[in-house]
Amino acid sequence: MEKEQLRASLKPLGPVPHETSRKVVAGLFEWLSRRIPGTIGAYLAMQGEVDVSDLFERLPGWRWVLPRVERDLTCTFRDRDIPRETHQWGMRQPVDAGPAVAFTEMDVILVPGLAFDRSGGRLGRGAGFYDRVLALVRTDCQRIGVTVSHRIIDDVPAVDHDEPVEMLASEAGVIRCTPRK
Repeated sequence: MEKEQLRASLKPLGPVPHETSRKVVAGLFEWLSRRIPGTIGAYLAMQGEVDVSDLFERLPGWRWVLPRVERDLTCTFRDRDIPRETHQWGMRQPVDAGPAVAFTEMDVILVPGLAFDRSGGRLGRGAGFYDRVLALVRTDCQRIGVTVSHRIIDDVPAVDHDEPVEMLASEAGVIRCTPRK
């Protein structure tokens, strides 16, 4: 199945129930709690994405940064305490204030997606923002796809510029991906 067909088949699945998001967050909390605090690239959930915002308060020792789509359609990350606005595409994001945080400062990045596969393949919304960000983070930055179990599928079609995640977080816990051979 091509990416656009797969996107079309997944979008009608609707919102992630609050209780399911809480289970995913519980697994992420446990996983992150065993690490030395650093900088986490997170996101503000859109329709159909797991809401990870409860982690911000549960792990106050971490520095939380959030994505912002700039006017030139690049993506930057800003500290989570910056006031927020609604982008023309409907997602919440930090306003254009304060310095952008370098991608290389992130120790962990939580990545939403419409679907993932167990090898780390990710199906996003089609604009490629996260692929470009993931190509620029440090090699030791932990890339975690955040989803629900029924959106972990057998195979996400991949092209050359697609960047995989290393781990998947769902209501079943946090697992390491098995890279494609």
